[in-house]
Amino acid sequence: MRKKRSTPQKQKQTYRVNEQIRVPEVRVVFKDGSQEILKTGEARRIAEQEHLDLIEVQPTANPPVCKIDNYGKLQYMLDKKEKDRKKKSKPTELKELRFHPNTDTHDFDFKSAHLEEFLRKGNKVRATVVFLGRSIIYKDKGFELVERLTERLSNVSNPEGQPKFEGKRLYIYFEPDKKKIEAYERQLAKMKKEEKP
Repeated sequence: MRKKRSTPQKQKQTYRVNEQIRVPEVRVVFKDGSQEILKTGEARRIAEQEHLDLIEVQPTANPPVCKIDNYGKLQYMLDKKEKDRKKKSKPTELKELRFHPNTDTHDFDFKSAHLEEFLRKGNKVRATVVFLGRSIIYKDKGFELVERLTERLSNVSNPEGQPKFEGKRLYIYFEPDKKKIEAYERQLAKMKKEEKP
């Protein structure tokens, strides 16, 4: 029986604190922003007198840089920043819609409107033209359809490379363009205002 391989997890940033700092001298940054090079034992005593911790923030410097602060509070702030960063970073999804070389105008408009909506929400999109049976002889219609689609989506996205064939499928990827999307949404809002009496 094979063992499952554990996925490597990102190590949480940890600092050496108080007795863990074993170098003879450190550069201490005080709360008021001033700095001073002190013996490590003396820096630890100052931190203890203020009921705070001596935290090594830059171990690669010569001498290492330490800060006198509350370690628990510092760790809490770092965890909070990490949570906020994770909340803000939304994973992009890949959405796909399929067309046929003989897709009529109504279906094309309907599907391209869906693709536009996906792109406005920040998702990456893959448009695929599927050639069923003998329809592969209409490759030029497939390329025309992709060209029309690229033109239709040009106000919210950029095509990622050229259309490519894979078996009996022609596909192209579109990536959302934030600047284009913002400009497009401003334009839509302006048009809605003008429509109201």
